[in-house]
Amino acid sequence: MLKQSFIISTLAALVLAGCSGTSSTDTVSSSVTDITVERGPVDGAAVTDANGKLAQYMGQARYRFTSAPTYPISAEGGYIDINRNGSIEAGEVKLQYKLEAKQGDVITVVTTLASNTQVRVMLQEEFGLSDEEIDTATPGTNKTIAAISDEAYAYCLENNLSTMNLSEEQALQIQERIHARIAMYTESNQSVSEFENALMNELRIERITESELPGIQQELREAQDTDMNTSEHNQTLEQLQTMINDIPDANLTDLQKEGLIYMAEEEKLARDVYEYLYAAWGDDIFTNIASSEQQHMEAVLLLLEKYELNVPATLESRGVFENNELQSLYDQLIAKGVLSLTDALEVGVTIEEVDIADLNVRLETDLPEDLELVYEHLLYGSYNHLEAFNSQLAIQ
Repeated sequence: MLKQSFIISTLAALVLAGCSGTSSTDTVSSSVTDITVERGPVDGAAVTDANGKLAQYMGQARYRFTSAPTYPISAEGGYIDINRNGSIEAGEVKLQYKLEAKQGDVITVVTTLASNTQVRVMLQEEFGLSDEEIDTATPGTNKTIAAISDEAYAYCLENNLSTMNLSEEQALQIQERIHARIAMYTESNQSVSEFENALMNELRIERITESELPGIQQELREAQDTDMNTSEHNQTLEQLQTMINDIPDANLTDLQKEGLIYMAEEEKLARDVYEYLYAAWGDDIFTNIASSEQQHMEAVLLLLEKYELNVPATLESRGVFENNELQSLYDQLIAKGVLSLTDALEVGVTIEEVDIADLNVRLETDLPEDLELVYEHLLYGSYNHLEAFNSQLAIQ
């Protein structure tokens, strides 16, 4: 378990250095499935599995199923990041076709074509694609995939087709065109983004205007914050309470008891900082994640109550902490967060990164089942929060 002083010194150093950090999802439970949607990168789409389960939009063309999806999965709506700079701007375009995949971790035009078994065989035999390339490569990582994607997209628009699920006969009609485009792409030094932009000009695709942009950006923020609303977390809290109550009491060590009390205040610190930063900047990301941190506090409180541990009286007060080191840290965090919106988002990244580090170390120890359950719940939430803050930083 991380000692409090180590956590405090590490977090304080990161805050004072203004470190923004990078996100990582490598240690998320294997039941979590991340999907990339690319035509160019597609943001704000509705990604669903065969049972209608909706994936969470994580930003920058990535979507997450919190449990294994049932294939096929599909993506519909959303906006194509033509210039591939990580944000939707004026001049980008709407995704006009539903895309799907029968397997793998990407949804592209090529996975959509390959949903027809005969067309998949053609892609393999005629263009030398392996199953792995079809199911995992994107236009941004493979110029052959990019060329096939662009030519098929053009064909569907030119022929006013309502779907991209082409028959083998339709695919054969553009076989030579695809070969020509592959040769052009692979022999050129131009980027995939430049080719995609030229195609949109050639097809005269309607672009997003400056006047439409604020509404679209708000739509994307709301889509990314969907899993952070209070009602969903209340349902999770109720489920947690039932599961915790069903687990027999353990004989907690003094260190485990101290850790629970500390985690309650650590989650409170995150909530209080985010509420303060929302008041300072009015950005919804802070109030949304503050609501989530409130639920995290309540999850830890379930364990404090179960084991009849003393609940810090300061949990009822904003910006006040029983732990003196946390009190000092809170003051440092808000001092940095009020400097600019970018500084405020960096504070969010820092809090979540250290929280993740702390929880991972705790989970590496021999924990009772109920403590492990709650800490894993907090860890998954922290990964989601980190993704949200990093995505907003990319936009800034």
